[in-house]
Amino acid sequence: MHYQDAAALEMFVDYQRAQNLASTTIRNRTSILGTFARKTGSLVDADIFTLRRYIGRDDAVSAGTRRTERGALTAFYTFLHDEGIRPDNPATKLPVVRVPKGKPRPFSAEQIDAMLAAGTYTKTRAMILLGYYQGFRVSSIAPVHGHDIDMLSNRIRTVVKGRKEVRLPLHPVIAALALTMPLDDYWFPARQGRGGHIHSTSVTDLITKAKKRAGITDDKLTPHSLRHSFGCDLVEEGVDIRVVQELLAHENLSTTQIYTQVSERRKDDGIRTLTPREVPARSGRGAAKLAA
Repeated sequence: MHYQDAAALEMFVDYQRAQNLASTTIRNRTSILGTFARKTGSLVDADIFTLRRYIGRDDAVSAGTRRTERGALTAFYTFLHDEGIRPDNPATKLPVVRVPKGKPRPFSAEQIDAMLAAGTYTKTRAMILLGYYQGFRVSSIAPVHGHDIDMLSNRIRTVVKGRKEVRLPLHPVIAALALTMPLDDYWFPARQGRGGHIHSTSVTDLITKAKKRAGITDDKLTPHSLRHSFGCDLVEEGVDIRVVQELLAHENLSTTQIYTQVSERRKDDGIRTLTPREVPARSGRGAAKLAA
């Protein structure tokens, strides 16, 4: 990366930290911008045609990825323009990326059981349980600490998107798990002598390995799918959608709406309610002619 590009990216990182944006957001944007610079050969001086060509590249890139990349590029070039580093903002002419309405990608109960039973280590099993029984993202699983658990109020503390701290009801399975985990330390401490907790990417890697060991080959199922299972199963059991929204710590109810889509099981149950009819083996036309 050119010195000018690297310097601008570093200033953008400082700006985002001053905004108090989540470290995962800053890290993801930095990765997107770094990849863009490597593939196009320029970052600060890129024109609108380069931006459009990059966003609209390979058909294998999902609409969601294109939207995320557009957001990172827009934020970066808006910063450059506001700071006077660029006289214009090429990102203002980027088209809006149309993204199809999302659908949940949940693990089935059998798949979750298979992951837990496929020779998975204790810590990884705990991660899977937090993903399903608390609906935690990997970014919330990684920093779980013994101090986050309050057995008296039956609550678990976590920090969700937007760096908002919330206290959620503690599922009995996680309450029992907490008795076997560190009371005064991180549940998943960093490795190789480093302080703090493991990175969320490590959580993703460990759960993904458990998925593969269980023989689950569906690429659309990711560690985040445990959260989808949590939301879908709550809706399936008739939990009010507003309660589901609070348990998932969604800012907007519209985000929770994807979990209200009719499940395959309910479709199967619905179609089976139609009473079977006895279908004649023959048309009966011959008998009708003879009778005439």
